[in-house]
Amino acid sequence: MIKFKEISFSYNDAPLISNLNLNIEEGKFITILGKNGSGKSTLLKLLFGIENLKFGDIIVNKLSLKNNPYEVRKIMGLVFQNPDEQIVSDSIEEELAFSMENYGYDEEKIRESMNEVLNLVGLSHKLKSKIHTLSGGEKQRLCIASAMVLNPKVLVLDEATSMLDTNNRENIMKILSGINKKGVTIIMVTHHLLELKYSEDVIYIEKGEVVFQGEKTSFIRDLILNSNKFSLNLPTSFKLIGEIYQRKGIDLSEFVFDIKKVGEKYGSIFR
Repeated sequence: MIKFKEISFSYNDAPLISNLNLNIEEGKFITILGKNGSGKSTLLKLLFGIENLKFGDIIVNKLSLKNNPYEVRKIMGLVFQNPDEQIVSDSIEEELAFSMENYGYDEEKIRESMNEVLNLVGLSHKLKSKIHTLSGGEKQRLCIASAMVLNPKVLVLDEATSMLDTNNRENIMKILSGINKKGVTIIMVTHHLLELKYSEDVIYIEKGEVVFQGEKTSFIRDLILNSNKFSLNLPTSFKLIGEIYQRKGIDLSEFVFDIKKVGEKYGSIFR
């Protein structure tokens, strides 16, 4: 679905990304990890033209970003960290209609698409609501609906859950999982390792280079056994589950994210 080909990017003459190559398969749920300044958000900005692509090219659905920027952006949706920086209208109805009207959708198609995406994110009862009445979690769900209203092949999220509490993060992740099951490729930059529960593959970037790309289970195994390899803070639950698995002789590829269930099944590490 997406190929980053020999991408290099510098900011104020300081190289952030150097000759990066990366392939993302269609239909995957990808999580991109890396500490601040590693280059992960820069990749997304290059993908959407927020930063100019000078060296290399990005191929999306067989289209070159350099040669077909308008066509490429039509097949991708983007959700930012702060919904207030993305929402442009006063009401949900106006927000969802905005992009469709710009693309010349007729009224019937606009209404149909609105109902579909609002059902998708659990806001079907809020169509006539004003934006200022929404909670932070509802605003972010609206941003996802707005990104999905043009039926993109790829949905990209840049730290989209970082401003939300645990319950709202979980709700968003379940929504994204549902979208992915419809065949949409999901690319999510995050620093919440617990959100790996919903992804298939992991890309870990360090100093503008891809250090790891592969299955989630392989990454978690590597992370627990070789934590010094990655500049990430391991959640306490990961440490405890990893300890239980190792003491009980359980393969870390069977990692379960719910420590309560692990404790109920395998018992305390002190037994």
